[in-house]
Amino acid sequence: MLPWIIIIAMLGLLLLFVEILMPGFGLFGILGTVSLLGTLVAVYKLYGFTAFLIMLIAVVIIFFGMIVFAKKSGLYNKVVLRDRQEAKGFDETPLQGLLGKVGVTHTELKPFGVAEIDGKVIDVCSTGDFIDRNIRVQVVQITGKTVTVKVYEE
Repeated sequence: MLPWIIIIAMLGLLLLFVEILMPGFGLFGILGTVSLLGTLVAVYKLYGFTAFLIMLIAVVIIFFGMIVFAKKSGLYNKVVLRDRQEAKGFDETPLQGLLGKVGVTHTELKPFGVAEIDGKVIDVCSTGDFIDRNIRVQVVQITGKTVTVKVYEE
């Protein structure tokens, strides 16, 4: 019986290791956890508390050994994303000088959409109203990246 318990425990460790390296729906992790817990319970019932502690310590040591092996062998680096996307600041120069300018909506503003203002196509936000396409709008506020417009009244 002991060889089967050891095989199932190793299979459980392998399934947990696969779940760590390739996370998915958790199926491998659940199966690995169930098999490890099952083997630990079986060892406790069949061989007693001392064998249970030995098995538990062995499982923990082997698991961390697998992680160290994965890092040293390069397997860990193949599955872990190391690239970082650097955030770039938003260039507000196209928005300077638009306050008070009049333009035409290219899309419906619900409340966000696109308008052409001063020859520039810009993402805009209405003051909360629904504004149809091809309606003249005026810039009333610029806050960071948000250009707020309202219907232009002559």
